[in-house]
Order: sequence, then C-alpha cells, then structure tokens
Amino acid sequence: MSLKSTERQLFMYVTLFSDILNPDHDLLQASRLIDWDGLEKALSPFYSPLGRSGKPIRLMVGIHILKHRYNTSDEQAVEMLHENAYWQCFCGFTTFQKGLLLEASSLVKFRNRIGQKGLEAIEAAILKAWQGLGLVKTKRLSLDTTAQPKNIAYPTDADLLHDVREKVVKEVKRARREVALRKPFRTFCRVGKKILLKIKKVQRNDPAARNASLQELRRMTQRVVRQAGRVANTLYARGYQELGRKLNRVVSLGKTVVSQTQQVLAGEKPKSRIYSLHESQVAAIKKGKSHVTCEFGAVVSLAINEDGLVLSHREYQHNVADVKTIGPLMARFKQQTGRSPKEVSADRGFDQSKRKQQSCCRRWQIQRLAIPKKGRRPHPDSYQGWFKKALKRRVKIEPVISHLKSDHRMNRCRYKGVGGDTTNVVWASLAWNTKKITSLYRKKKKR
Repeated sequence: MSLKSTERQLFMYVTLFSDILNPDHDLLQASRLIDWDGLEKALSPFYSPLGRSGKPIRLMVGIHILKHRYNTSDEQAVEMLHENAYWQCFCGFTTFQKGLLLEASSLVKFRNRIGQKGLEAIEAAILKAWQGLGLVKTKRLSLDTTAQPKNIAYPTDADLLHDVREKVVKEVKRARREVALRKPFRTFCRVGKKILLKIKKVQRNDPAARNASLQELRRMTQRVVRQAGRVANTLYARGYQELGRKLNRVVSLGKTVVSQTQQVLAGEKPKSRIYSLHESQVAAIKKGKSHVTCEFGAVVSLAINEDGLVLSHREYQHNVADVKTIGPLMARFKQQTGRSPKEVSADRGFDQSKRKQQSCCRRWQIQRLAIPKKGRRPHPDSYQGWFKKALKRRVKIEPVISHLKSDHRMNRCRYKGVGGDTTNVVWASLAWNTKKITSLYRKKKKR
C-alpha cells in the first residue's frame, strides 16, 4: 500500500485553520514541536509504492496520540476527528474536512502494519526532534515499575472450565455444519450452566460444596474435550486438515485448563497457569497494594528524567523483580538518546549489594546510583546531599505513573497479545510527553 498525500487543492472561498484557530493552543504548539517529516521518513519502509494509497502517516500517528491524550476509544477518536477543528489541524489538515476521513478499523490496520519496530521508530524520531531543540535532559533518571492490567474478566477455575467447554462445543458445531459426522456428541450445556450458577450464587460461602461442584464441572469439561479430540482425529482422517487444526487448538487449550484445575483441587500449584482463554500470556502481578492484591496483565518498568518525560520503558509478561529491570531500561535509554545518564535513583525494590551496584555503574557508565537499602542499616551515602536530592526527585515518578494510568489508558490494556502491552505503553507515554513538552517549551521561551 502506498502513501496518500495530505495536500489538497483549495477552493476559492475556503477559510484556513491558520486564520481562525488560536496559535497558542496546546495541540497546535505540540504539533509544531513534532518532526512530521522525520516520522514520515521513518515509517515509509512499512509502505509499498504499489497498490491502493494508504492514509497519511501524520494523520495516523496524530490520531493515536490524541486518542491516548484524551482517553478515548478508536470509534470515539474518529468521531472527535470529524468534529474538532484542532484535532484536524494537529493531524495535518489546513482546512476543515467535511467528508469521511477514516474509519475506526483503519487504526487497527495501522497498528498491525507498523508493529513494534514501527513504534520504536516513532519514539526515536520524536525524541530526536526534541533533543535537537534542547528540551530533553538526560543527566538524571528516576526508575520505577507498575502493573498494567489486561482487559479480561477476573479469572476463576469455574469460569475458565465453563468458557473452554462452550468454546469447544462451538468449534465442534462449526465443523459439523461443514462435515457430516455420525458420532454422538454430548455438550453438557444445560447441566454445566446450572452447576456454574450454583457455584457462583448458592455455594459462595461453602468451600467443600463448591469444590465438589467444581470437580463435577471439571469432569464434564474433560469428557467434552475428549469427545472433541476424537472429532478432530476424524476430520484429519477425512482430509479436512484446516478444520481439524482449528479444533485441535481449542482441544489442547481445554486439556490445559482441565489439568490446571485438577492440580488446584489437589492442593498443588500449577507451574504455568492460564488466566484467560483469549490472552494466554497474562501473568498474575502482585505489587503489595492494599486495595488490589493481585492484577492480571504485565509489569511495566519506566524511566523519567527530572522534567517528568518518559524516556525509556520495558514490558514483562511475568512477575519480574524490580532490580532485574534496570539493565534493559538503561540499554533502551542509551539506544534512544545515544548517551548514558550520570545519576539514577530508584526505591528500595531496586536494592542490591554494593558490589553489584558498583559493577552495574561500570557496565552502564553511571557515576552515581541512589537506591536506599533494605533493612535497618542505611545506605553509606544516605547522608550525602546528592543522595537526598536524588530521592526527592525520584518521588516525581509516582504522579507520572498515576497520570499515565488515569488519563492516558494505561490503567487497562485493550490491545491484544504481548505486543499490545508495548503498544499501549508507547502511545500513553507519547501522549504524556507531548503534553509535557509544550509546557517545557513555553518555559524555555520565557527565559
């Protein structure tokens, strides 16, 4: 797909945005600070000179930034683009457009087109432009980790068994519509639903009865999975390879859910547990919070500078220790900015022995590392002035994380898959940085 030009021939009596819009508006100032030509050059390898013309890169990147800046869905962002003149000006239009600009599905196609490499190119191009303007400080960094929940229902063994049984039955019915199968197949739809409602409503405060009903639900699901396995073998034998492959995937998922439920009922702890059927990579994240004991999603490590700009991030699909996230964060920061920070501060979760800290400083070319010690003994440099100032600066990352979650859609990741976690963090951090960079630019102009 080739690129479509944003330039259009103007009519005689058309009013330009530059004549009616306020040039000091936040969105217009932010658009002037973004190197759109550099973005188009960075993302042009993802387009082909052949075929139908695609949507302009500035339009697609701009609407994603606006979507996360104003915390809207794809459909709401497209509606706002058609209604708001400032949104259209930010996305590269010079006059108000009345026709259909794009549909919500175009945003999904653009995200699938560029992937993670394209997101890295967008971040690098925008950060490079801001560094050229002297707006990005790289001497001091603050680190922290947070949990990004996935958009899934709270997982219970009963729900997973019920859902995977219905999923298997649905695939078998789909196969039977295309292939005539004489083998009888019992679905347990009516009985399974009755047992699920009994577990959820009647037996909520009776653990023994609830476990007995869960065991019965497990046996029903196991029988359905076995029947579906035989149907898949029949499809393979008759030459319907694609149908058999689709059914076999669901059967293997059902076997995993049945097996992990059996381990839980036996008092064992499954090694790799599935918490969602459509998001199998979701992990259980425990951060020691009082209001939320466990979140299901990914761990996100962030690095901000002293002005509050998010300069580096990394996502993990397991409950990783905070101290193990420093190395990947520093490597990504050096890749994005081309230099190493002189001072890094973090909380006690990043604490390690003094020998390891010195080794890390040599490896990452860091002069000073301000991390308080765990336990009663304080850090040797805890009474130094630079150490106290670094810990005070580290506190700034907490409100940044709060804004990313409450204002820019990092409170729940609605993008699918492992790459969806990275996608959500990238657009949320870009939305926050574009908002922050305008205030930094205003301060610099006043000086």
